[in-house]
Amino acid sequence: MKKKSQVAAPAKGASPAPADKKPQMPLRRPTQRDIAAATGLSQTAVSLVLRHGDVPAVSADARARILKAAQRLGYVPNRIAQNLQATRSHTLACIVPDITNPTYPAMVRGFQAVSQAAGYDVMIFDTDAQPERERQALNWLLQGHVDGVLASFFHIAEAELAGLVRRGTALVLIGRPARKTSTQIDRLYVDNAGAARAMTQALIAKKHRHIAMISHPLGPGAERCRGYRSAMKDAGLRTIDIPADGFVQDAGMRAMAEFLAQRPLCSAVFAANDLLAIGAMAAIRAVGLRIPQDIAVAGFDDIPAAALMYPALTTVHRSEPAMGRMAADMLIAQLDAHGAERPGRSIELPYQLVMRDSA
Repeated sequence: MKKKSQVAAPAKGASPAPADKKPQMPLRRPTQRDIAAATGLSQTAVSLVLRHGDVPAVSADARARILKAAQRLGYVPNRIAQNLQATRSHTLACIVPDITNPTYPAMVRGFQAVSQAAGYDVMIFDTDAQPERERQALNWLLQGHVDGVLASFFHIAEAELAGLVRRGTALVLIGRPARKTSTQIDRLYVDNAGAARAMTQALIAKKHRHIAMISHPLGPGAERCRGYRSAMKDAGLRTIDIPADGFVQDAGMRAMAEFLAQRPLCSAVFAANDLLAIGAMAAIRAVGLRIPQDIAVAGFDDIPAAALMYPALTTVHRSEPAMGRMAADMLIAQLDAHGAERPGRSIELPYQLVMRDSA
């Protein structure tokens, strides 16, 4: 005969636990990571919206999704944790003048590869090379959204960046070398004047004597024109300037069409970037002239489309991905130094003439 199992009686005075209820676990407090997972957006974007509201780096649609998810999940900011983490955002920014120009996405990809491998998120700000957009970007940076920034400014003077330096934001600028070594701003640059001079000399060596240059005065345009003029002067040749209203393909086409309408004496055209050169090639063909038999064409940057043109575009090559990778390394090195004062570095990157069929 089996024995009945015995259950110990509850202690005297104790209330027996209901048999149909299980112990309740406390609910976990929703976090920004939960909102990011619910919306499919980055945790950086979530943090920016919840801490700063309407920011230019996050679209209105994404902002609405974040706020809706925060309300649905019952998110309440942890102010203590925010204050503890306020010294670092673990985010870097890349400020570019035209994200549609193929040189800049190539640079951003190199920058992002190194930054993300080091645990940093990357945010991109396109200024369209407009003064007001550059100042908007600068004001946004001064609010402390990022730890460091790689920037190509066309209108912001270095003196205006002093506020960023004071607040400890790491900086790398794309452009000319620093005039003063005391600044803590690092720079990466290609010798634009030297490269343009070398390309002009290469065209002169091919017996061209009437060489025009299409350029825009902002950004690298002035330095590239300076190199062109230097080579032409040394050869005893007259410069021919073709002003463009931008650095895009349409600007090159318009400028070249207006120039050709004057029936000028010109055997070669050197453009300040490849997009201008491609636009010029279209204008040359539109009036029935041949490249390079009637007019040779050369550009600057060696964007991927340059080798695919017919005829393939002669140009100046510089490695944008390498520039982006080096810029990220420089920013991270500044941040790892924890604000130690040091002179800024100016590093010159190499260029190479790529002689193709268009010249």
